[in-house]
Amino acid sequence: MANRGTKLCFDIVRTYSTAKMPPTDFVPRPYTGPSYQQVEQMKGVYMPPSITNAYKKPVLLTQGHMQWLYDNDGKRYLDLFGGIVTVSVGHCHPKVNAALKDQLDVLWHTTNLYRHPKIYEYVEQLAAKLPGDLNVVYLVNSGSEANELATLLAKAYTGNLDIISLQTSYHGYTSSLMGLTATQSYRMAIPVPPGFYHAVHPDPFRGAFGGCRDSISQAPGSCSCTGECISTDKYVHQLNELLGNSVPAGRVAAFFAESIQGAGGVVQFPKGYLKKAQELIKKNGGLYVADEVQTGFGRTGDHFWGFETHGVKPDIVTMAKGIGNGFPLAAVVTTKEIAANHAKAAYFNTFGGNPMASTVGKAVLEVIEEEGLQQNSKVVGEYFIRQLMDLQKQHPVIGDVRGQGLMIGVELVEPGTKTPLTTSKVNDIHENIKDNGVLIARGGRFNNVFRIKPPMCITKQDYQSKVLQCEPTKEPIVDYGKTSLFEGFQIILENTILFPAGGGQPHDIGWLNDVEVLQVLRKGDEALHFTREPIDVGIEVKQKVNWNRRFDHMQQHSGQHLLSAILEKHHSLPTTSWWLGADESYVEIDSTKVSEQQINATENYCNELIRAAVPVSVKICKSNDPDLNEAHTRGLPKDCMETIRIICIGDIDENMCCGTHVSNLSQLQIIKIIGAEPGKKGKTNLKFLVGERVTKTFQRMLEREKALTGLLKNEPTKHEELVQKLQKNIKTTNKNLQNVLIELAEFEVNKIKGSTPKPKYVFMFKREATPEFNRAVLKGLEGEGMFVLLISEDPDRAKEGQIIIQGPEEHCKALGDMITEMLKAKGAFKNGRFQGKASDLGAVNKCKKLVEDYFNKLT
Repeated sequence: MANRGTKLCFDIVRTYSTAKMPPTDFVPRPYTGPSYQQVEQMKGVYMPPSITNAYKKPVLLTQGHMQWLYDNDGKRYLDLFGGIVTVSVGHCHPKVNAALKDQLDVLWHTTNLYRHPKIYEYVEQLAAKLPGDLNVVYLVNSGSEANELATLLAKAYTGNLDIISLQTSYHGYTSSLMGLTATQSYRMAIPVPPGFYHAVHPDPFRGAFGGCRDSISQAPGSCSCTGECISTDKYVHQLNELLGNSVPAGRVAAFFAESIQGAGGVVQFPKGYLKKAQELIKKNGGLYVADEVQTGFGRTGDHFWGFETHGVKPDIVTMAKGIGNGFPLAAVVTTKEIAANHAKAAYFNTFGGNPMASTVGKAVLEVIEEEGLQQNSKVVGEYFIRQLMDLQKQHPVIGDVRGQGLMIGVELVEPGTKTPLTTSKVNDIHENIKDNGVLIARGGRFNNVFRIKPPMCITKQDYQSKVLQCEPTKEPIVDYGKTSLFEGFQIILENTILFPAGGGQPHDIGWLNDVEVLQVLRKGDEALHFTREPIDVGIEVKQKVNWNRRFDHMQQHSGQHLLSAILEKHHSLPTTSWWLGADESYVEIDSTKVSEQQINATENYCNELIRAAVPVSVKICKSNDPDLNEAHTRGLPKDCMETIRIICIGDIDENMCCGTHVSNLSQLQIIKIIGAEPGKKGKTNLKFLVGERVTKTFQRMLEREKALTGLLKNEPTKHEELVQKLQKNIKTTNKNLQNVLIELAEFEVNKIKGSTPKPKYVFMFKREATPEFNRAVLKGLEGEGMFVLLISEDPDRAKEGQIIIQGPEEHCKALGDMITEMLKAKGAFKNGRFQGKASDLGAVNKCKKLVEDYFNKLT
């Protein structure tokens, strides 16, 4: 079995050894330094033998760019270790480089006993990232120096001398910190200072009590506790035993813990451990020091600091490595109360917080914020861990996959056991990975854990393709079902990243170089890109997709798959069609009724699956693949029937689809079913929102509520009552208005009847007249033998109105025909109604003139 395990190890590497590196526009400068052989010779002569080789054949790295490293031969490597978790925002990040270059021309160095602005600008920004009263910042030069200072601060504040750390921890490599570090490979055979003790390692994979951790990946056979892990109390009991047997009662100075152990093999603790350990240490007089040297600055994804994941607030925080993206910089942050005790003796730091270091630290913080690198660590890290979990299922040599964000560990074992894979086998795999252009590190007690901690940077990838065809077109643009006229060009590319409308999903929009793409349509095997400007055939164009629109479509489409699966499997309500619209979407259900209970149960279960972060994967099959028997389809375009994609939502649903989807249900964020309405005959449309649409809808609702609060001058809970009162008042007001208008009509009628001599015709135009007013006038003048012409605007139709005539038949026929013809000629009579505001047309005066002329002729 062990031999098979080794073979599987190499199979992992061989499987991917043919994979190509993604393209990059960056071109490294030619290397002109000493040869590889000369460097090897110089190392042997001048460098200490304790600096060993990471590989059998070491790499000579000469240049870096973001996540890439280049060797002396120009070979490109993907850096998944970031110089021991130090390159946080990318090698030679342009903003950090520019800031440093600018500072080099201003001021390199001065003691922090003097004032210089950069140190104060930086510490203010850094302190703002920490919770509560953690706002006193010491700037130093390395993680070891930071932890040395933290031990001094803890002893000075508490007056105690004993410090606790965890087995397999790494906190630095100085003569005193060798006592704090609890890893044998970093211990020299010399005495270390007294007062350092090591608590039992709370390791869910190798620990005595196992446990479950706050991660999407759990150790094989672990528990799955809701909230605090059941193993936590057992590990905390061991810590309590250490205190009770080895430390004077109540005289602990500090407890040091990495939020996730780094060099110790990316070990995460059982849920709730750090919180209970801190409480126990506090009862025994000690402070909690969070070593964030590797986990800080957004690397773990969910939080900016690793300790925040554990729901704790340290007394002292130490940080280094990623703080300066490779520039020598570290920090200790604590409270004013703790720092005050340090003032009892003089203190200075020659290089700590120098202008260059402070400038770099400030730029790094700004890049993390501006480029969303914490969120990138979360999203990319989750994807990476899930892919490693899939490999673990295929290759039993992978004993454990663990981590958060872009702090990931893969522990190799003899298959079927927890026995560490032999060093020689791990070496061979490690070497093969390097030869395939990927750099990762090793760690853990047995040096059998691959440590994956790449730069958190995002590089904009240019997707280029050749233009094969560009032809004029007048085919209309159809977007979310709305058609608009178009005259421009349709372009065919060699390859495209822009999704053409199909499978129920709307098309992408984007750009080819700087030319906007308004629509992408599928025609046979080709994707047609609609642009207003032509592009020369044969040239290479950079493609760019409107990612906000694409991701919205992915959320709605994956949400539709999930809803349809749950409705069908749990409630026997199959989906017959669906619509992904601009503002809301719906699934058409093959039923005349969907109960409120079914809607609530479906929505709740869908959101449970989203919270459970169920993976979404894609299987590619040919038309004769037996896997197709396990999947079902709700319809595929004819041109997608040869190579078929199956979208797999965990073990919940497998459905053939040609659209784009998220890679994990957690990316949907939330599903909200907003109502059911009758669809086609025998169908029901279930309307829904997913992800950002839900938050945007709630935002609009909040804005409307704020507007109503301003208008109604009362709190939101009173809005419904106040609106009902307003409606009642309006109803009463309208009724009163009608009564007034009727009285006005009677007044007009009486005035006409009382005229001497009695008029042969009456012309009346009132904009505010209602149908009730007109009817009252007509009724009052009925039987008077006079011709009546009433014109009014329609209060419900801004550009329409009424023309009513009444009187002797011969007058009505003659004038009715003349008025109709005149209005038609003016374009003001359509479909039997007067069109256009009467006050805006000469039609009113023309009507009046016609009537006057008619009766003048009769006279």
